Amino acid sequence: MKKVTFKKALIAMFAIMLLTGSFTACDKKDDPIEEADKTELTALVNECNALLNSPTLSEDFPADAITAFTTVVNAAKTLINDKEATQAQVNAMVVQLTQAQETFLASEYGLIPETALIMGMTFDESVSNNQFTTAGKGWTAVLTKGPAEIFGENTNLPSFQTGKIGKAIYFNNGSHLRITDFTANDLLGSQLSIAVWVKPDSTRAGNYIISYNYWNSWKFQLQEQNKPFFTIHTNADGWVDADNQMDFSAPNGEWTHLAVTLNMNTKKLVFYVNGAETMEWDETTKTGLTGTGAHEYKTVLPLMIGACTTFAEADAEWDWEWSRTPDGWDGFVGCLDELKLYNIALDAGQVAKLYKEEK
Repeated sequence: MKKVTFKKALIAMFAIMLLTGSFTACDKKDDPIEEADKTELTALVNECNALLNSPTLSEDFPADAITAFTTVVNAAKTLINDKEATQAQVNAMVVQLTQAQETFLASEYGLIPETALIMGMTFDESVSNNQFTTAGKGWTAVLTKGPAEIFGENTNLPSFQTGKIGKAIYFNNGSHLRITDFTANDLLGSQLSIAVWVKPDSTRAGNYIISYNYWNSWKFQLQEQNKPFFTIHTNADGWVDADNQMDFSAPNGEWTHLAVTLNMNTKKLVFYVNGAETMEWDETTKTGLTGTGAHEYKTVLPLMIGACTTFAEADAEWDWEWSRTPDGWDGFVGCLDELKLYNIALDAGQVAKLYKEEK
């Protein structure tokens, strides 16, 4: 065996030191980058994935909105898997994906803006001192007996029964709801929509659902043959009486969803039954669709639900003796549920979605 000389040993030692130094230098240069905190982004991606995995996705959202939203979600997933992503990049993606989610949700078919609701009644509201607060503008609805001048001792307050959803309100013997703390301008605009579930007891010409100054401003009712019927007196002195021309659209003893939409900008009046359009009127088929809104009647009466007008108004202005009897008096007989009043003309998708959700 050959002897290892001191010179060779020294060279070997220096080689080892140089090698060790090089490894040390490499370790310092390649220190792992601290990975960004992606907890918030991951949770947001999971939430967005749940939206995109909805079984009714294509029914609820437009295809282009789905594509745009999916693109941003996929970009976020890529960033989550990038170990070199910086915290600034992650934070920016959280903002971008949040905005994309908000935009996507706003594109949903049939979405009705919350601000469009003027008045909403579910009839599950807490009733105190025979009154309750409505959704929307927060008006006060007062349970009111039918006029004793018409119904004598048979007058009674509206009552509550099992409804389409939760409880419904039941009217008979002229009982109704009155609202007086509204702002007239809310009811005289260029657009209006009414949606309600009805369950009439019988076929009557005066089954009034809601009335604002009766035919002097506007009203919505079931007419003969249980057809939804809408009247408006416009501020251009136009008069419109219109129904959906479908006999027994709302059968007695059954729940039916009715909606009517008015748009004086486009001069269109549209009826819907159970979420489906049944009749559209325009200025060529209803020449009274003129002006920009409803007429403000000389005497502003209460907003009436389940009745046409007050006895005092009828007594002063009407000369129809036949209406001064229990059978002739105009008021709803049966149940109403989920009554909503909007300051926009709902489109077909919005009405269909409303019906689907409540059905």
